[in-house]
Amino acid sequence: MNEPVARELDVQAAVDVLCRRFAPVVQTEGTGIGTAAGRVLARPVVAEIDLPPFANSAMDGYAVRAADCSDVASLQEAGVALAGHAYDQSIAPGTAVRIMTGAPLPRGADAVIRQEDVSLEAGRISFPVSVAAGLNVRARGEHVRAGEMVLAAGTTLFAPELALAVAVGVTRIEVFRQLRVGIASTGDELADPPATLSAVGSYDANRQLLGGACRAAGFAITDLGICRDQPADFAHLLERARSAPVDALIVSGGSAQGDADVVRKAESMRFLPLSIRPGRGIVFAEIGGGNEPVALFGLPGNAVSAFVMFHLIALPALRHLAGGRAIIPAHLPLPLAIDLACNSGRIDYRRGRLERNPAGDSIVRPLDKQGAGMLRTVAEADVLIAAGPRARYQAGELIQVVPLAALPR
Repeated sequence: MNEPVARELDVQAAVDVLCRRFAPVVQTEGTGIGTAAGRVLARPVVAEIDLPPFANSAMDGYAVRAADCSDVASLQEAGVALAGHAYDQSIAPGTAVRIMTGAPLPRGADAVIRQEDVSLEAGRISFPVSVAAGLNVRARGEHVRAGEMVLAAGTTLFAPELALAVAVGVTRIEVFRQLRVGIASTGDELADPPATLSAVGSYDANRQLLGGACRAAGFAITDLGICRDQPADFAHLLERARSAPVDALIVSGGSAQGDADVVRKAESMRFLPLSIRPGRGIVFAEIGGGNEPVALFGLPGNAVSAFVMFHLIALPALRHLAGGRAIIPAHLPLPLAIDLACNSGRIDYRRGRLERNPAGDSIVRPLDKQGAGMLRTVAEADVLIAAGPRARYQAGELIQVVPLAALPR
């Protein structure tokens, strides 16, 4: 066992240590847009067309020549342009074309008067508004030009990124190989339902908690089950991880300094102490040599501690391994609903719920129960409240929170 780090690290420093230690996956493959969700781009996506590909209307209304609108009291309606159906003539002086949102702008037109500003009588429109060229018009290529890079290498692909690729005409992309993650738990007390529990047993929820989050993040998961609190069993788990094969192994439990904590006691394990709670730190190691070593992340056994350590520390490092950016979850300021006492000098991530104050503004209230093993509090919470590093915060004061809706889980 190797314990080189004595001082407690903050979240960013801990993630930086892990990213320096573990090299990302380098194998790439081509894939269609429809199967790319959660994958990481290996090469940039370049637009094949302008976006929009033609000048079109941003409003339902009337396409006009702006020059006509200062000289006449009304314009003659001359036709209709619909999305997918262009008005196939040039707009004549003194006329207007009824146009729908997204429809191509008729030749010669350079503005659109929205329909709310128009009166129509006997086939002629009148309008009390001033009209300038470009009004309510989306110009060709104003958003993206053909040949422009729209998605950089290292981008994790979610629905908006995939939709953008389709919008600019891209059907196939180059991505990094999907990260393969093994999930295991340690503990003689653990069992899987529907097995009957012993008098001192509990069901293992952590593999579902962590495996589900990894799947939601786009990783391929191998469930490696429960490992008993014996060094030989843990060594066998590492062998199974190497032969699976997996790129990373997430193990919950066994990472403290108790007599039965087989993970932290194993050879080559390192412990990163953290200035945050719950969890206090993470174990890591590189298992095996050769071209495909396994990156091991040892998390606490308590469910809330495992959840916090995974999302703040392990998941950013896993995204780095997958070829993406090691992005730490966003922390946003919200006012507290009540006074809050904290442990000075550290950050205690407490579960909280969002509420509305009498003015209708969002505020955050810590849940009453905050035990590190109380998994129900994670299901009930809207946010993690970063309580600290000051000793006390007053009601109404801003405090940093992590919205749980933004986390893969």
